[in-house]
Amino acid sequence: MFKFLMLGLLSCFFISGFTLAEDKPTEESLDKEKIIAVIDAQLEAFRSGDAEKAYSFATPGIQRQFPNSAIFMQMVMNGYNVLRQPTQVEYRDLRDHFGVKVQLVQLTDLNGFTFQAFYQMEQQNSGEWRIGGCMIQQVDQDKI
Repeated sequence: MFKFLMLGLLSCFFISGFTLAEDKPTEESLDKEKIIAVIDAQLEAFRSGDAEKAYSFATPGIQRQFPNSAIFMQMVMNGYNVLRQPTQVEYRDLRDHFGVKVQLVQLTDLNGFTFQAFYQMEQQNSGEWRIGGCMIQQVDQDKI
């Protein structure tokens, strides 16, 4: 009886040990969490109209292209309006494209149109992630 109890306990221990090992986050999943946090924070800054904060999530290269937050926000309003007030945001795959991390995000705008955004993410020397570019395409073209 004691043998069976010990075997049962050992089995539980090994099974839970393997489960814990499987649940350990990978570097990829940790990167994805950090990247999503950056994109979420920028989307929230857009929603609240905080141009300076939204601009702060852009890489130095983007900030050189758009030398201040007002110019940056004008660019967003002209070409990336869905980012300003999405009604729905769904994070999809994080892909590695020739060494560049690309986060796929599906967004729905105020008119119910769905867009796929491809966020090019760049890790800075400090370790933080910033947005190095975003390409957007409409998914449901047939609604137009």
